[in-house]
Amino acid sequence: MKKVIFACDIGGSKLLCGLVTPEGEIIDKEATPFPGDVTTDIIEEYIMSFYTKLTQRNPKFVPYVCGMTIPGLANAAKGIWVYACFSGISDYPIVERMSKKLDMPVYIENDVNACAFAEKVFGACRDCDDFLWMTVSNGVGGGLVLEGKVYGGAFGGSGEIGHVIVEDNGPVCPCGHLGCMEAVAAGPGIARRYEVITGKWLSAKDISDLARQGDETAMAVMAKTGEYIGKGLGKAASLLNLRRYVLGGGVMQSFDLMEPYIREAFAKEAFASPNKNAEIITTALKYEAGLMGATAIALR
Repeated sequence: MKKVIFACDIGGSKLLCGLVTPEGEIIDKEATPFPGDVTTDIIEEYIMSFYTKLTQRNPKFVPYVCGMTIPGLANAAKGIWVYACFSGISDYPIVERMSKKLDMPVYIENDVNACAFAEKVFGACRDCDDFLWMTVSNGVGGGLVLEGKVYGGAFGGSGEIGHVIVEDNGPVCPCGHLGCMEAVAAGPGIARRYEVITGKWLSAKDISDLARQGDETAMAVMAKTGEYIGKGLGKAASLLNLRRYVLGGGVMQSFDLMEPYIREAFAKEAFASPNKNAEIITTALKYEAGLMGATAIALR
């Protein structure tokens, strides 16, 4: 019998759970989209269903601890899911509830902070102690690692690069401000920009597919997305002077379409001299970044 981590990546629109060894090997996993109106009861039901399936399929592996990534604000010390704007979930004592149901210790962390920590433990930043991990998907989030440790900030809100303003008087962001990177560079922002030009609504993935086929409008939309991302990273660089910027999330599957525009905008925005050797890369953890994040926080 081998002891493993039960890792739960709770996303804004899906749940991914797996059995993972302390060395980072994924033994087995299960994933499902959430229904439109997700509640804490539904989340708990899905987690327990996946736990049963995974343990029954893998009787030689015994989970002894659980790590969970939380979309939105999390109080890791108190085990509270503080708030998620996508669902309205707030003040949810997820650690207390799930540790009783699973009969094992449970640890939580904001999802992007967890991804950042996993990049340090398992991924492309094992040799780097100062970096920003940014996800671009349905939203834009960031996790900041300083001197080898996740930095949470004075009030638990550090690294929120999605709410750096990159377009004056741009579209409204879910946070209420105008022109945040989340409003213009995340999937819905990409779709909105394409719709304004063409009158047609397509997903960010569909738009990137068209760009690869040479559609000029789609190419321009993806180029502008890259510009926004590079501008936001450049602002972060001027303040933080980090060694590395790691990009993940679904939109970053189109990194090749945006890379030159990201780098160009970064160079224009960042204070040049101290940031000339900064690196911009994509995550080594791919789709499993959240799952590995849940694993990493269970081990720390």
